[in-house]
Amino acid sequence: MGRKRRDEDQSPTQNGPEHRARRGRKLAVLLALAGGAVYLVRRNQRKAELDEGIWHEAPAPAPASAAPTA
Repeated sequence: MGRKRRDEDQSPTQNGPEHRARRGRKLAVLLALAGGAVYLVRRNQRKAELDEGIWHEAPAPAPASAAPTA
């Protein structure tokens, strides 16, 4: 019976570091995903600002009354 208790007492300490390592891996994956999402959002915002700038700076079309008639 004493041997059984020792085995039970040792099993949580053996699983402890494994559990911590798994938690660290999950945290690293979550941080990587969050960083990727932030990168994509910022990239899309920069692209949108550039596109917006191009369209707002485009010359206005010539008025129809100033077109020469032949």
